[in-house]
Amino acid sequence: MLIGGSWGLSSASLKEHSGTRFLGSHAMLTMGNRNSKKEKEKEHIVSMMFNLAKQSGMIPDIGIDESLVKFSGLNSAAQLKSYSSDLLRDLEGKAPDYVTNLGSALTTFKHVPNAVGLGALVISVMLDLIIRSLAEEQHSDSTLNMVRRVFGEEKASGIRDSMDEYIKRLSMHVNDPLKALEETECLEKQLSDQLTRLRNSMLHEDQMSTRSMKHWTNGAAFHLQMLVHSARLKMAVNNSSCEMDLQGHVTSVSTVTDFYQKHLHELLEKYTSYKRSTISIIMIVVSRLLLPCSRLATIYLVWDRETELYAETSLSGSRRCQEVPSDVYFDYMLS
Repeated sequence: MLIGGSWGLSSASLKEHSGTRFLGSHAMLTMGNRNSKKEKEKEHIVSMMFNLAKQSGMIPDIGIDESLVKFSGLNSAAQLKSYSSDLLRDLEGKAPDYVTNLGSALTTFKHVPNAVGLGALVISVMLDLIIRSLAEEQHSDSTLNMVRRVFGEEKASGIRDSMDEYIKRLSMHVNDPLKALEETECLEKQLSDQLTRLRNSMLHEDQMSTRSMKHWTNGAAFHLQMLVHSARLKMAVNNSSCEMDLQGHVTSVSTVTDFYQKHLHELLEKYTSYKRSTISIIMIVVSRLLLPCSRLATIYLVWDRETELYAETSLSGSRRCQEVPSDVYFDYMLS
């Protein structure tokens, strides 16, 4: 009678106790399944709301422009060749009489020195200008529109003005490495100063916004490419192939890159906190009295007070009345 004697439990009470424990475990399991089901429903709602927000253009865009990315890699020369070939094919289909003129321009650009990196980007801008003058049309995704895509209709932006001015100046001196170097060194310092001011205003002066973040990320990427192009021009002007000179330039650019990575991390932390304060999930339960059917319905709204945009969806039946905290949606958006 170890059990009965030690614990005061009979065989009957043991069975009853064991049954109770089993039922309790079963209840906990059932509750766990219900919670799991609720979580899955919540995830489904969040996923659906995210897709609706994406379709409505509500997802924040602070990325680097595709043209800048395209001509910043090690294969920028190949990208320029591909870009010019696409322009030629497009023009041939729409304005065949002008193909000869564009072909002559392409031949001229083949002899441009340092036609890689920003050099390649500038040549693509010049080609876009020629296309616009010949075919009297302009594609929104052209390199020529890069600055406008990044800055939109911003009325006053020193970063935009410096980038715009540099593209124009480098286009003017595309065949003169010495003059191109002078312009690069002058405008590089100017852009660097403007980026520092913008970063400090976001971090320390409560001026954080999606627009400012996009300006900074694109400006910083552009500035790094200016430094790379400056090093390339210096090597060309000095007719240097010295490994020590090259390593000095590489170290200089790497140092600035490390600074920008640190700054980007700080800015992203601040930006994430900022967006958490602007994005809200609003749930509205619609009464049966307002519906032709007898079931309740729930309307979910994703609202961003920064952009004043919203997306909505409605659910009824088993998926209704599932509360979705704003943080859950925000975490899903960042994942």
